[in-house]
Amino acid sequence: MTDKPAGAALLEEARRTLLETLLPLLPPDRRYDGLMVANAMAIAAREAGQGDAALREAVQRLSALFPAAATNENLRAQPLELEARLASEIRAGQCDAPGVRRDAVRDYLRRSVTARLRLSNPKALL
Repeated sequence: MTDKPAGAALLEEARRTLLETLLPLLPPDRRYDGLMVANAMAIAAREAGQGDAALREAVQRLSALFPAAATNENLRAQPLELEARLASEIRAGQCDAPGVRRDAVRDYLRRSVTARLRLSNPKALL
């Protein structure tokens, strides 16, 4: 156990300070910049708070679409590689025919968008 605050907590505190203390001091033409920084900090805090759970979930769902795919030791690279492969299949029309494959791809895309919104814009899910 450490006595240091977690990264997500540090980001949240820094964001609170930015919004409550520093933002009111910015000139009006720089307010938008301050809000963008605060938004980026909120996204980073949510990402830090969930750790690798979302990546592992994405890899698990993508592995179901590509069961024969080789596993990549780099957890961050694997979903990118499999999503690129899926995007190629979608562009080529390989997921258009009604059936189990199309349903599985549609389910993956829906879950993927929801997971991304949960990080970048959770209010959009309300």
